[in-house]
Amino acid sequence: MLQEYFVPVDRLETFVPKMAGILRRHHVNAINVSIRHALPDAGTLLAWARTEVFAYVLYYKQGTSAEDQSAVRGWTRELIDAAIANGGTYYLPYQILATRQQFNAAYPGAGRFFELKARVDPTDKFRNRLWDEYYVPTSPHFQ
Repeated sequence: MLQEYFVPVDRLETFVPKMAGILRRHHVNAINVSIRHALPDAGTLLAWARTEVFAYVLYYKQGTSAEDQSAVRGWTRELIDAAIANGGTYYLPYQILATRQQFNAAYPGAGRFFELKARVDPTDKFRNRLWDEYYVPTSPHFQ
């Protein structure tokens, strides 16, 4: 499996030990963590890089049992909290494991995104699991 966390470059020395501690404490079968650099994307409502960031790409092995999935959900939420505490975000297209509060903290432009989507797609023709998990309907057309 794959996860990705985006943390401002000046928070490397704070985030990396937190990430390592979480992975060790939960005995995560981490195969590799690669680090890449990304420039800010100021024009995107769901921007994962609002500032210059390092992206920590975590490759890991995960079981498929309910117990394994619950364990991954737990340590993933800890990693998301660590990224948010350091001014960062996480990559949305992977497993939908973040709480609604974590999603809103990491992606403060989500409200404007949902408003825009409601205007351009009032019948909700285009939707996905992320939408179903984090969108809070404000109008009766959403089902």
